[in-house]
Amino acid sequence: MTQLRKSKGALLKVFVIAILLLGVYISLVSATDSGEISAVIYPLKLSGFSAQIGTVEIEPPKFPEFSAQINTAEIIDTQYLKLVNRDFAITKPVSNTLLLYAWQSVSVRTKCIQLHKTALQALQELFVAAQSEANINYLFVTSGFRNQDVQENIYRNAIDRSFVMPPGHSEHHLGLAADILTPGRTLSSMVGSHEALWLAENASRFGLILRYPEDKQNITRVAYEPWHFRYVGRIHAWYMGQNNFVLEEYIAYLQEHGGYQVALNGKNYYVLYQRPQNGIIFVPENMDFNVSGANTGGYIVTAWR
Repeated sequence: MTQLRKSKGALLKVFVIAILLLGVYISLVSATDSGEISAVIYPLKLSGFSAQIGTVEIEPPKFPEFSAQINTAEIIDTQYLKLVNRDFAITKPVSNTLLLYAWQSVSVRTKCIQLHKTALQALQELFVAAQSEANINYLFVTSGFRNQDVQENIYRNAIDRSFVMPPGHSEHHLGLAADILTPGRTLSSMVGSHEALWLAENASRFGLILRYPEDKQNITRVAYEPWHFRYVGRIHAWYMGQNNFVLEEYIAYLQEHGGYQVALNGKNYYVLYQRPQNGIIFVPENMDFNVSGANTGGYIVTAWR
């Protein structure tokens, strides 16, 4: 079922000298208590483009709530969904003001480990749930934020680089990724363990994903790492889990379909992927939202109410 919808909204006037072609697709998704998902994809187009020099009117995206304009220079980028892998390098270092020493909230291998404060909060909640729900009494973080020099040293000395990203291409640069172990286990002994299976099954409830699963190595191009978890946010982790996406697949899905709307746990979420038009993206006026660069030329706006 497809449907083209019109909506009113502020019009941005820009000047162009060529034909501009752009299609935006919104996938409206609903979830039932049983976990079933239904989706209707609405192809949405921005109209009013001209092949002549002059004034061009660009309509905002067809979520009616997304009616405010924001310049990309003014965006506070959370980086929660920034794709960092062998193909996409980190473009902006995490601010030191967002990094906290992890030992203040969770058990760690060494006190020098730092994590993004949002990821650290999620890990703390995950560790508490592991203890109360699965009798996993002791989890600790072995690695968190890494600067370029640390990653360079790890990469240079790695025996097997299928587990290690080159400097500039590691998620650890964001402070949003953590390696997790339990006492008495090595990285290799985490494979198939009770702890690893529980973490993979439950991390999404706290906004975390198993970043390098065993069945997606051809996509991530990283060996299976049952210890490596990345913070992306609750709605995104949930949606990725429902569709068996890794981050590469999720970003590609958003690029293709534009986004989705979903009702979950008493809230309505709106997720919209946008490529800036003349340095502008659209955001909601009367909802809470955040913005993450995707590192693929676009931004992902997540709104909720």
